[in-house]
Amino acid sequence: MIASRLFTWLQGADFYHDLHREAVETLPPGNGEIWMDVGCGPGLVTRLAAARGYRAIGIDVDPQMIRAAERISKRQVSSASFKVGDIINLPMEAAEVVSAASLLAVLDDKLSGLNMLWKCVRPGGILLIIEPTDMMTVENANKIIKNGLSHRRVNGLRLWAGARQGRTVDPKIYDSLGAEHLQYILLLHGLVGAWSIQKKEGGVSH
Repeated sequence: MIASRLFTWLQGADFYHDLHREAVETLPPGNGEIWMDVGCGPGLVTRLAAARGYRAIGIDVDPQMIRAAERISKRQVSSASFKVGDIINLPMEAAEVVSAASLLAVLDDKLSGLNMLWKCVRPGGILLIIEPTDMMTVENANKIIKNGLSHRRVNGLRLWAGARQGRTVDPKIYDSLGAEHLQYILLLHGLVGAWSIQKKEGGVSH
């Protein structure tokens, strides 16, 4: 219950919403294609994907997160849908886009988790990873706040930085996928990165 309330609160922060919107907008608008958001939490990325024209499905292992996502989605009249599910049992080659935001960093076996996500991407599709970088420290968060970051729930950045400091994902892990194309953009003054990784047409899942 505490995690659900915390992440629901954090998703209301301007900086948090904006950086995820920027990440989602690195991909072209959808036309009903399936976008699967794994580890969706209260569903921010799922709703952003739905607003971009995708048939967006949020999946999370925590039923309380899913209930929070459904409440917010109903309130915002979003077409996003949600279900309880585990990363281990995801359908193979099921989605044009698979996204995971702040998921890999909390997994014990990051490479295995990455490969499970990759298997869900259709040939020619895209895996979108959004993760804090090594720049995500409390010190850097305080600098950004001091330099004029929006004050709406700004303490959420300090909390996020404290939780992720020293717990980030080595970007070299993405090279193991043998992708057709990889695009990387920095968000939130470099504290967060978005990796858009395209699978080869007819590519073989790892």
